[in-house]
Amino acid sequence: MVDHRELFEDVTATLARAGFDTGKGPSGLRIGHRPQGVVVGWTPAPTPARSPGPSPVPVDGQSPDDGIRAAVSGAVAVVLRESGYQVAEAGRDGLLVTSGPGPAPAAAARADEGDVVPEQWWG
Repeated sequence: MVDHRELFEDVTATLARAGFDTGKGPSGLRIGHRPQGVVVGWTPAPTPARSPGPSPVPVDGQSPDDGIRAAVSGAVAVVLRESGYQVAEAGRDGLLVTSGPGPAPAAAARADEGDVVPEQWWG
């Protein structure tokens, strides 16, 4: 098995900088190793006993958590792609992340412009 320890650490740090809770605990975000790269997914955190009332009803065979899972996966994919990683669907496991060619040209251009102070217009 190929060791993707550095990729794992880089992906974890990238997601943490973007505001994702990457620590162990109730966040539900999972980051793990696979032979092909790093897998990132989301599972609902265990909840205490449900409050009284009707349980959420699945719609079209989907659980209520499927929408949250899709939103989290979409946000993770955007952050990682903008950071230069290759991201692919990995089924119910989430997203398969592999190292990419580096930051996208637009992101690299923005990084180069960091020292430039834009003109400001005060009307």
